[in-house]
Amino acid sequence: MKNLLSNVLVLYKKSAYSIYFKERKNRFPGSTEENMTQWMGRFKKAHDEHYATLKTVERVLGRYGIRYKKQAREQRASYQRYSLVITVGGDGTFLEAARHIRRQVILGVNSSPSTSVGKLCTADHKDFERIILGLIQNSCRIELWQRLRIEVKGRRPVEALNDVLICHRNPAALSRYYLQLKGAAEQQRSSGLWVSTPAGSSGAIKSAGGKILKITDKKIQYMPRELYYAANPSARLKGGVLAEKKTIEVTSLMRNGMIYVDGTHHPVRFPFNAKVKISLSPHPLRTVHR
Repeated sequence: MKNLLSNVLVLYKKSAYSIYFKERKNRFPGSTEENMTQWMGRFKKAHDEHYATLKTVERVLGRYGIRYKKQAREQRASYQRYSLVITVGGDGTFLEAARHIRRQVILGVNSSPSTSVGKLCTADHKDFERIILGLIQNSCRIELWQRLRIEVKGRRPVEALNDVLICHRNPAALSRYYLQLKGAAEQQRSSGLWVSTPAGSSGAIKSAGGKILKITDKKIQYMPRELYYAANPSARLKGGVLAEKKTIEVTSLMRNGMIYVDGTHHPVRFPFNAKVKISLSPHPLRTVHR
């Protein structure tokens, strides 16, 4: 695993405090100099923790003579040049990198555990050095996390580690689509259709009524949210877990449909009669295990 450390990218996020208060000079409505500091307290705490963790990551890499390039998440990165990508932030930063890498290995560092869930992150400031030593000593394990492949005609396939939401562009509008899977098909009206990996099974799809899966399972889960039964009282495709080689196909019945991949950062237009095929990716994500 020493070869992993020959070409390292450290991808970090900018803190909300940096963006909204230091750069844009935002203020809360009705704030005064006196209460502004109190209102900003949570943002400042996360900011301080985040940049302290980033310094720890750089210090550890320097201590062991590991050359790296540091880059902010907002900048365009040439991920294919690197053997190991270390993300410093939370799950959003991890997902941003995961969507772009193919065969590289990724290590997520939760930079502010007191304010960030960081479920996908393996390390934090306390155990980062131990994990780097494990990589140097070949004692760490690389775990494979399944991804979704999203294929829309005329576009390059996109891979998602977390989940996909197919819905109307306007969150107040009804989502209409034609769903095909497991040899069955039906038109549905709902607030949208979730499709999730095992890694994303504890998030939005769980809130919609789904199940939590083991992160290494080779399975896909789908779940319509707020299915409108009046339009189809005998609806059968109400959610479930699909085996490895199963595929979900969806045809848009919306003029302004959208596909949101791993949150809001990668939206794909899904107009009327467009089709999307969702399956397990042949390229699972290679992650550093504790």
